[in-house]
Amino acid sequence: MEANALLHALLSTQTPVLPLPGLARVYLSLGWGLVLAWLAIWRLQRGGAANARLQFWLPPGLLLWCLLPGPVTPTYWLGLAFRAPSLLLTLLGATALLRHYRPQAAWPNPFEALRSWALVPVLLGWVLLLDTFAVWPVSLYALGFAPLALGLLVLLGLSPWLLRGSWALPALVTAALALFVSVRLPSGNVWDALLDPWLWLFLHADWLRRLLRVR
Repeated sequence: MEANALLHALLSTQTPVLPLPGLARVYLSLGWGLVLAWLAIWRLQRGGAANARLQFWLPPGLLLWCLLPGPVTPTYWLGLAFRAPSLLLTLLGATALLRHYRPQAAWPNPFEALRSWALVPVLLGWVLLLDTFAVWPVSLYALGFAPLALGLLVLLGLSPWLLRGSWALPALVTAALALFVSVRLPSGNVWDALLDPWLWLFLHADWLRRLLRVR
């Protein structure tokens, strides 16, 4: 009976822990600000040294713009269309900014590690997408509110370290899950903490491009 009660508690989705509304609003602005600053760095670096001044000033300018209140900021419209970015995508943006402004610190590049494991989030995204059509016998998205899903994702996040000895991506995934446990951002569901449409679509396109290039 005790084992059944423990299993029921691990799979229970009846009492989800949701983020505080004020914290969710702050995260919405900060998350999109970091993502847009990262996109600006990536785009300007493709232009070479001619964009050196823009590379220095535009990313923090975008971040500060997103922190402003009201519909004059891109955060307002991105939040209406896509809600908040995942914690994983936000941490990737923060790591990119650290690597950009402190290159002498030799920060690891977890994004490249994530690209090498892109098939895992790509397949996960398809599984969750099919879940919206009630294809599976249980709601997999709803299980993201259950404690058991968090434990399984911790083990999955450590797999690059266990299989290849790479620690950059496991450290990032562990940080995202630790933040999720602490603040339950962005929605209280662990799937939203690790994957969002922007990140999934980019990894999907990048994986297909590299597959076609190899062939």
